[in-house]
Amino acid sequence: MRGAMAGLFLAVSATAAAAGPFDGLYAPEGWDCRTVGSDGGAIMVQDDQFHGVESLCRLKNPTRVNGMSAVLYDADCDGEGMSYGYRMMLMKVPEGLAVIQDGNVSLLRTCP
Repeated sequence: MRGAMAGLFLAVSATAAAAGPFDGLYAPEGWDCRTVGSDGGAIMVQDDQFHGVESLCRLKNPTRVNGMSAVLYDADCDGEGMSYGYRMMLMKVPEGLAVIQDGNVSLLRTCP
């Protein structure tokens, strides 16, 4: 029994250690939290991936922002038949997550 419990503890610890600092489901006010990746649905951040509206971005080269709960990434994205890249900063805010790009800030609430 002790060996089984130790194995379970290691599996849970490995999962928790692999989780990214922003992992979760988020949505703009009025959007649905039940569907992910479709127009009007939730946005999911999991490990080093940002699942947006009909797009998937791989978050690379994380750079922590001193004095803030924020990380700056290079986002390599695919969506609607195109590949593109840009810089994206994710920052924890009281209601959920701020997604900051050049000239744009989107505030997303945490889905229940």
